[in-house]
Amino acid sequence: MVVVAGTFAGLWAPCQAQNGKPPPLRVLVGAAPGTVMDVAARQIGEVLAQQTGQAVVIDNRVSAGGIQALITLRQAPADGLTVGLVHATQMTAAPSLFTTLPYDTLRDFTHLGILFTGPQVLVVHTAVPAKSWPELLDLLKAQPDKYRYATPGNGTPGHVTMEQIKATVGAEVQHIPYRGAAATTAVLAGEVELMLEGVMPLLPHIRAGKLRPLAIGGAHRVPALPDVPTFAEQGVAGIGTVWVGMVAPPKMAPALVRRLNDALARAVLSPALRAAFESTGRVVAPGSPEAMADTIRSEIPTWRDVVQRARIKPD
Repeated sequence: MVVVAGTFAGLWAPCQAQNGKPPPLRVLVGAAPGTVMDVAARQIGEVLAQQTGQAVVIDNRVSAGGIQALITLRQAPADGLTVGLVHATQMTAAPSLFTTLPYDTLRDFTHLGILFTGPQVLVVHTAVPAKSWPELLDLLKAQPDKYRYATPGNGTPGHVTMEQIKATVGAEVQHIPYRGAAATTAVLAGEVELMLEGVMPLLPHIRAGKLRPLAIGGAHRVPALPDVPTFAEQGVAGIGTVWVGMVAPPKMAPALVRRLNDALARAVLSPALRAAFESTGRVVAPGSPEAMADTIRSEIPTWRDVVQRARIKPD
């Protein structure tokens, strides 16, 4: 666990402060330290602590699909002191990807709102001879058993989206799941050749010339990588961005939901954090709890089709 301390008066804590301090806010993250979700949670947590005066504890519960974090969240009291940072795949693709998911992503949580959306970038180790996506696709089709891609684990956005890409273009790449940031280390070492991941954690390695970016998801190129074309520009349609939001235990009081939603929106819209997010192509547009629930409801059947068509299974 990582604790970030604040300095101002608490804004939403429903419990009475102890020793003059508001109780800490625990943010459950279903990913390992150093991953995209973990880094985002720490960044948001730091701003929340500064704005509210509550210490923010980042609690990493690593498991396939982030399932353990959401089990823990569902069982926590709905007192506003435990929340979970989630990505779209956890809430919309997981019901189809995992046949025995121990919760319902619509009914078993209080949705606090989507905070931002962001693209993923496809990178290769510099030893891979391909200098562009078309060249990589030719390699994959010519040598279908040679190339592998790394992810931080089963059920992550990179896993599901790479399987979607494979099904779309008719290429074969073996999935090698790692534990968290070890996936990036594996690609940097040349242990695995490819990776599809969020821009922010890969950007230093791209700028250092250790990884070569070939394509990026979403409708537009990102400011930090202006020379990297989108998948759509290169003839691969339907590779979008990944949304990230916050959820809480079920049956939370509406007044508390509103207060948490407001506090989270203020955090991600703070100038420094927003600028950091937007520089890597993220769109910061915090939404309502109702909109988040509607998005999950509408995307579950979409990802069900993708999972079934691509025959995606946890390795």
